Amino acid sequence: MNHSNEKNKNGFTLAELLIVVAIIAVLVAISIPIFNKQLEKAR
Repeated sequence: MNHSNEKNKNGFTLAELLIVVAIIAVLVAISIPIFNKQLEKAR
């Protein structure tokens, strides 16, 4: 149990990193179609 507490002090755990990456991936996936629509409107 003490080992996990030491990891948390150092920074992100692997689980937290995976969650952050997943959130960013979802945001990018949502924003790409919106961005493409804006480009077509500009044309």
